[in-house]
Amino acid sequence: MRRALFLLLLLAGCRPCLQPDLCLPDTFQQGWAVEMCMEDEAEIDLTTWWEQFEDPMLLGFIEEGISCNFDLRIARERIYESRAIEGIEFSRVLPQVDAIGNFRKMRNSETLSDSSFTGGTFVNIFRAGFDSFWEIDLFGKNLDRTQAATYEVLATEEEVRDVHVTIVGEVAVNYFTIRTLQSRIDIAKQHVGSQKELLSIVEERYDAGLIPELDVLLSRALLQARLAIIPALEARLYETIYRLAVLMGKVPELLASYFCESKPLPCYEGKIPLGLPSDLLCRRGDLRQAEFAMRASGARVLAARKEFFPTISLEGIYTYMTGFFTRWFQSQSRDWYCQPNITLPIFHGGEILSNIRVETSRQRQAVLNYEQSVLRALEEVEGALVGYFKEGARVQILQEEVNSYQEARDMAETLYLGGRVDFLFVLETEQKLFLSQNLLEESKEIMMTQLVAVYKSLGGGWECCELP
Repeated sequence: MRRALFLLLLLAGCRPCLQPDLCLPDTFQQGWAVEMCMEDEAEIDLTTWWEQFEDPMLLGFIEEGISCNFDLRIARERIYESRAIEGIEFSRVLPQVDAIGNFRKMRNSETLSDSSFTGGTFVNIFRAGFDSFWEIDLFGKNLDRTQAATYEVLATEEEVRDVHVTIVGEVAVNYFTIRTLQSRIDIAKQHVGSQKELLSIVEERYDAGLIPELDVLLSRALLQARLAIIPALEARLYETIYRLAVLMGKVPELLASYFCESKPLPCYEGKIPLGLPSDLLCRRGDLRQAEFAMRASGARVLAARKEFFPTISLEGIYTYMTGFFTRWFQSQSRDWYCQPNITLPIFHGGEILSNIRVETSRQRQAVLNYEQSVLRALEEVEGALVGYFKEGARVQILQEEVNSYQEARDMAETLYLGGRVDFLFVLETEQKLFLSQNLLEESKEIMMTQLVAVYKSLGGGWECCELP
């Protein structure tokens, strides 16, 4: 009686895992900045955010990365694997039928062969037919396992979404890095050219006895310093090109020819369709993956609890069995039986309870992982928005700094040729101009990277849809 009451209480507690209550904010902290920037502009489609840059090469690289990236292809294969596992779990709900056939030849003991119930000394047995077994899933244990496998399929599909978004972002970031390095190499080459012209002027003035040899030495040293920067930048450029090629599933050397011509960064006036924080729950692949993993763990807890319930099965066999080959498939040779079974666990040394504790702990871990994933998603969005807008402000300041140093450098050269300032003043302004130009290009790259991070954190690349 106590055991029956315990089973009834356990059955009453078998209910699906519900999504935990999440205290999501009504708006993003940086939403005001997005609204201010997007006030007079139409929002872009987040599913294809990279099209706003209007860079055909970038679009082609992203499309090829989506089609050929090995990480993405491996992730897609995991979908087929998880679907096959789902099929295995579902097969446990259905009857199992096997065809059997065998031939056996026996030798009986000679002291028993004359008995009427043993037959002759040598006996042949021919047998063929069907064997079947069906565990009747009366309490839904196998269906719960099948449902858990179904949720794991959905979780794997969301994992592919997340990999897809990551690959698109990585391709874009590496492309922006390549364009930035090309710009920095062009800046270094321009300074090399201007330093060569300045060195020529300084040498002429030295030959004329107008300046000391120190100015010539300083000018040559600065020229060599600019020349030394170019090989390091070119090495980083090719490393990034090779990295981009691997992301696209290409042999690294094949992609270098695409970047023979230097081009500036694409337009970086990014448009951000921010939406609400709650949209992240259905838009981000990692959150949907954590959601389905949580549901799968809940289904496995139900299946573990139902191990306490009786197991009802039906076993049957239908064969033709005879000792004579010529009489094998006659009606008199039929052999069959049907056997219902019921099994109720009595004592398993605590195995069932321990399994319930295992699955319950895994369920709690899945719930905590889901809640943590939501918090991390909010953190990524807010961090990317702050980084993007603050870096955008820094770009504007650095651009003004570059313009000022450009004018100062031109003015310093004019004053030096007029003999009104020392040559060290020219070198100082030249050095500061070079550094500020490089900082500007690096800041543009960081801003573009932060913009990509915003799109990735918002789950860009997929339509927002409801969970099933």
